[in-house]
Amino acid sequence: MSFLSQVATHIFQRHETRMDNVWVIVPTRRAVSTFQQHLSQHADTPFLSPHVLAVDDFIMQSAGVLLIDPVSLLFELFEVFREIDESLEFGRFLNWASVLLTDFDRIDQYMISPSELFSYMTAAKALERWRLELPDGRTPKLETVGTQRYFKLFENLQTAYEALHERLLAKGWAYRGMAYRLLADQIEELVRDNPAYEKLYFVGFNALSRSEEQIVKTLVKAQKAEMLWDTDTYYMQSKRQEAGKMLRSYKAAGWSGPWTWEEKLLTDSPKHIQVIGVPNASMQAKVASQIYQQRAGSEPDTDTTALILGDETLLLPVLYSLGGSVTELNVTMGLSLQNSNLFTLIDALFEMQRTVAAFQKKDGSGTVFIPKFNHRHVVKVLNHPFIRQYEQTGLSTSSAASPRIIQKTIATITTDNLVYLDEKQLLAMGENDPLFQVLFRRWPDDKPLVVIRQFYALIDVLKEVYTRQQDAIETEYLYLFQNLLRQLETTLEREQRNELVTIKSLKQFLYELIRQTSIPFESEGGSALQVMGMLETRALDFDHLIILSVNEGILPQSRKLNSLIPFDACVEVGLPTYQDQESVMSYHFYRLLQRAKQVSLLYVTSADAYGTSKGEKSRLIRQIEHELVPASGGRVTISYPTVRFGQAADKKTALLPFDTLEIPKSEAILAKLRNDLMGKFNPSKNRVFGGIYPTSLNNFMSCSLKYYFSRVINMPEDDEVSDDMDAAEFGQWIHNTLEALDQEHRMIGEVVTTELVIEKLKIKYEETFVNRVTESGMNRLLYRVAEDLMVRFNSLQIERYGTTLEVLQTEEEWDTELEVETSMGPLRIRIAGKIDRVERIRQPDGSMLIRVADYKTGKIEARDADVRTMELLLSDAQKDKARQLWLYQYLVYKKMLQNKGLQFGNEWIDGTTTKVVAGFYSFRNLEGGFMENKLYLGTPEEFVSQTEGHLRKIIADLFDPTQPFQKTSDKKICEWCDYRKLCGR
Repeated sequence: MSFLSQVATHIFQRHETRMDNVWVIVPTRRAVSTFQQHLSQHADTPFLSPHVLAVDDFIMQSAGVLLIDPVSLLFELFEVFREIDESLEFGRFLNWASVLLTDFDRIDQYMISPSELFSYMTAAKALERWRLELPDGRTPKLETVGTQRYFKLFENLQTAYEALHERLLAKGWAYRGMAYRLLADQIEELVRDNPAYEKLYFVGFNALSRSEEQIVKTLVKAQKAEMLWDTDTYYMQSKRQEAGKMLRSYKAAGWSGPWTWEEKLLTDSPKHIQVIGVPNASMQAKVASQIYQQRAGSEPDTDTTALILGDETLLLPVLYSLGGSVTELNVTMGLSLQNSNLFTLIDALFEMQRTVAAFQKKDGSGTVFIPKFNHRHVVKVLNHPFIRQYEQTGLSTSSAASPRIIQKTIATITTDNLVYLDEKQLLAMGENDPLFQVLFRRWPDDKPLVVIRQFYALIDVLKEVYTRQQDAIETEYLYLFQNLLRQLETTLEREQRNELVTIKSLKQFLYELIRQTSIPFESEGGSALQVMGMLETRALDFDHLIILSVNEGILPQSRKLNSLIPFDACVEVGLPTYQDQESVMSYHFYRLLQRAKQVSLLYVTSADAYGTSKGEKSRLIRQIEHELVPASGGRVTISYPTVRFGQAADKKTALLPFDTLEIPKSEAILAKLRNDLMGKFNPSKNRVFGGIYPTSLNNFMSCSLKYYFSRVINMPEDDEVSDDMDAAEFGQWIHNTLEALDQEHRMIGEVVTTELVIEKLKIKYEETFVNRVTESGMNRLLYRVAEDLMVRFNSLQIERYGTTLEVLQTEEEWDTELEVETSMGPLRIRIAGKIDRVERIRQPDGSMLIRVADYKTGKIEARDADVRTMELLLSDAQKDKARQLWLYQYLVYKKMLQNKGLQFGNEWIDGTTTKVVAGFYSFRNLEGGFMENKLYLGTPEEFVSQTEGHLRKIIADLFDPTQPFQKTSDKKICEWCDYRKLCGR
């Protein structure tokens, strides 16, 4: 028999059907409906139910006050403190107001003397307790800004406490603890001597606050009330068991009369407990669903199951895991607005507005500051599930042929590297869609009502979508948030309080209200499955328990109290501490186990799942293992099932594919290679695409799997927008500047001065990085670095070569074709490469030397270019830079031999006597000068012939179907590879 069934029998036997003025007070509203169901089974004819109330409802009703809403309470407290200190800012007040109100609530519930407590906490008392002793007769320095502010707050607490009580009582309002104190102080006239209260039963309580204790004691002494306890011998007779700490003291005091009831269920009734460790917090939901469904069919129809969440943020994962397979369940707990998708959208909007940057722009009237949003926050908002849902539903009427505006906007931001975007840009990208008008309007800092109305507009836009989708939970969240905004708007408008609130303090205020707001899932049904938090289980019993997050730091919670009252002050005046919290939670846990038959305790094994638990199972599990199971004499059994996911979860070979990852060359892949490497002319671009380039050649030779990812399936690297330029962008900027200097000045015979270099560098920066902040941060530093490098490079060129160096060509693509015998027959493969600069040097003997130069903004040493043998060039995967020079040199020699010379603009260079070399200019090693590749293969004809022989072999291997694409064994190559995660590196 369950406890509430036992209570119903007891009360019915006393009063039968005459219960008009009988009051039954239980811990929760869920217990109210359960008790009424049990009571109704005791008579065949209808009768008037007793007054059955949750304890909070009983207190408010009996005290004759209204519960004040959180918004009004905060502002009432602020008004109190403004009378004490007119300079108090609302934002600073919000930093500690909610904690202080919680402390006031505790002070009232435990009927603490405000004067005793607050005087104990003053500066003088604190210094007396510290007993500071300094050598040489020196006195401690008492006054600092921090200590002044700290002690001034506590000096005013009693005044604020008393003034708040006066303000609320004048309006007939009270907060929860205040109502408890009011009733305790007037219990005789309000309840004891009131004929409407014939008999009161206080059912299933364990740790009474001082106000509750005074209420109950007064009524019990007057023989108007009876306490009905739910306790077990296991923790009542053992002083070691913290679950019975408070109850043992009540029983010993004897004020509640005969102890009704104490049973011996924990050790004497058979029960099986299974302890299950799972890898992460959300996975518990899946396991819990599986446990319930496995047992649902095997249990009697009368059996009940409770799925209890130690961590209440798991409610949504649990509901989604149960899915459509469980049609009958009751949820008896609140779904917090703070844990909703809607809150993450609100948070993203506040963060986007907080990080707005002001850009200067000069027009006819002077300097104008244009606020711009950071791309990260814009993309985060646009990628939010709520916004994506709007895109799927709200924009479904748009033309299917055109990309949806949200996707298009994100793509534009990424491809154009738009780091900062102003309101006008975003509205244009969004084609003035109502959603974009709501999301990307700049919020004024001093007009909170404008922000609230923007949120109204957002709700109106999203409400239509979720109503159409019939998503009950998300629609309820929108409704809750709208009500909260209305409440806040009304409070701000009252007495013109909006002028006190900035955007920052509005955010603090709104977040505090959101933290306190939840969807109240409360059900009257008697479904077999109940989903609830630990506090909602008070006085209820279940045959089967599934308890989640039984981790140390969660059940029981970590040892901390969010309070302004120090621990020693709590002990001194009799306020509860974390030790009392732990004993209360321990009682709830063991009381649940008393009548249960099957218990499943789930905990998380990963160290980072809960910051406080480090993946450690709760002490409650340890107590069961080492104390309860031995004490039961075999009636309580325990097991440790192992959770596996997937069919091969227990096979060690599951990781093998990563270690031997190979991609065979199918006919489709070979056909793709042929089409790609033979090259194809694009008329619209008027150029040929495809072929073997130095980068793709290096990819294949260093790691053929990397070649597969980058060229065969064309898997792009992650394209991200960055505030700071990365190494590739820095290099591109330098290349663009050098190209402009060469083409526009050096190649037409003009002298390039330092001033010209600085000017051109700035122009190219502004062209390349339109939306970057250049006045500060890393970009500013990199700009100075680039300026220094370019000026030094130009100076060294003039110093070393003077007029002997002539730029012939810059940033041009060279190519040739090579016939190769492959597994697919003979193919004409295009070999190509984009050469940064071709220059001509007049040597001291009067001969001319053609130099093929490649710019490197990273650091290059001479040894990186100087590879003197083909064996080393082709066998060492890390000689990629030297192979690049080798291929460039080959391309120039090949064209020179084919045409008997080279054409640069209007000038023809005879190829019979011209020598070609290839090398690097390293901008991180400018003193190294032109670092030449010293590979010598004989005459130009011999160079070309030997090179083509090696290229034919490499390309034949690329087409060889017996050689799959596979990852390299040299892990150094993988360090900076974009695909290393794909292959398990």
